[in-house]
Amino acid sequence: MAATEVDILVQNGVIVTVDGDRRILYDGAIAIQQGRIVDIGPTGQITTAYSGQQTIDARHRAVLPGFVDTHHHFLQNFLKGTPDDLELLDWIENVSSPRIIAAVQGYLTGDFGLQIHSSRLGCVDALRSGITTILNMEWATPPEVIDIFEEMGLRVVQTLTLTDVDEWGKPGMLLPDDIAWELADQLIARCQISRNGLVSFRYGLACPNSCSSEQVMKARELATQNGVGLHIHIAETKFEWDNIHNLYGTTPTRYLYDLGLLGPDVVGAHCIWLSDEDILLLKETGTSVAHNPECNMKVADGIAPITQMLEEGVIVSLGTDSCAVNDNMDMFEAMRVAAFLQKVNQMDAAAVSAYQVLEMATIGGARALGMGDEIGSLEVGKKADIILVDLTGSHMRPINNLVNNLVYCASAASDVETVIIDGRIIVQDRRLQSCDEEEVISAAEEYAARKFSEIGLEISPYYL
Repeated sequence: MAATEVDILVQNGVIVTVDGDRRILYDGAIAIQQGRIVDIGPTGQITTAYSGQQTIDARHRAVLPGFVDTHHHFLQNFLKGTPDDLELLDWIENVSSPRIIAAVQGYLTGDFGLQIHSSRLGCVDALRSGITTILNMEWATPPEVIDIFEEMGLRVVQTLTLTDVDEWGKPGMLLPDDIAWELADQLIARCQISRNGLVSFRYGLACPNSCSSEQVMKARELATQNGVGLHIHIAETKFEWDNIHNLYGTTPTRYLYDLGLLGPDVVGAHCIWLSDEDILLLKETGTSVAHNPECNMKVADGIAPITQMLEEGVIVSLGTDSCAVNDNMDMFEAMRVAAFLQKVNQMDAAAVSAYQVLEMATIGGARALGMGDEIGSLEVGKKADIILVDLTGSHMRPINNLVNNLVYCASAASDVETVIIDGRIIVQDRRLQSCDEEEVISAAEEYAARKFSEIGLEISPYYL
């Protein structure tokens, strides 16, 4: 019988499925047709049954589900290397807010340059890191940004950040409420016609401190009405916990629960300052958590009780947060830090294993975003979002335990070799196929230097 021709055949690789059986195929192959995985198994079996229009030799490569980053802010990609001695509220006021305000003012005047260039640069960073799906929580995003995600080939959950009071509870907003809700409608409509459903939308409430109860309830109502999800920073700082407790006599998580916000369509970023009851509320409502360990460490927010959440069955995923408070999008590094941080926090070397954080970075992220049936693991019928990781570097050898080596030894910058999204090869031999990477970087730097100089913000001479 003649072999069936498929679009792509990945063969001779070490396939880490991250499925329910945690299978590892040490000489495996994957057949991809029309953007989906149609078969997976031993190389000999698959190559007998299928031939590929394109064949990828994955010898000495680990074949993984693409990473799912559940919390990021592309707009802050121009802020790599910003101060590392500021607590979050000082950082927001002195580093982040001036750039965000510039983007909002640009949106209101029709200048989308900050959003366009930072988004394109962020896509390059994400794709080179093996991130195939990312939740991007953004301010004043014009629908034109969705075009960029489609051009670059990155799967994106785009959120529009909503806020109507500042962190200290005083009236004020970045986008006037009427403009923000109208923009959300435009983004929903644009995402509904996104190519192959590559880009989707969520309402993005900033946090309990900077959103009135009326705004929280309206976002909840509209999300249900429009069939889209929600994203919100929850219990990120001690300041937030104290403020909500002083105002309402309860925790931020309980406050949101009482407003009816929490649910299986909600991803809460950070979730550090939680009580035991709060964890049970997350479990009861099916609310998922985006854990951002490196950001939380840099701005000294605290350590999220991830071990307890996992023990209770809360869905926990991984985020890199913005490049201003991380300062990279390396999911291998995020996995490593997440595991190590829980071990030392619990004083228990078995607190969180390498495989658990790999699940958080893949299938956990997919489940958090309501995409667990479509992405996050390598299984027949799922979308072909796949990465190949080079195992030949000296820092990876010898391999005593494949998953442990990947989590604790690998580096996105040096080891992510191939990225496939929706059955399209987006990165091949470490080079992006959807854009000229050097041109993207150069254009972004040139724009940032000019824009920040215009508004009186300090810039690095390396921009010039």
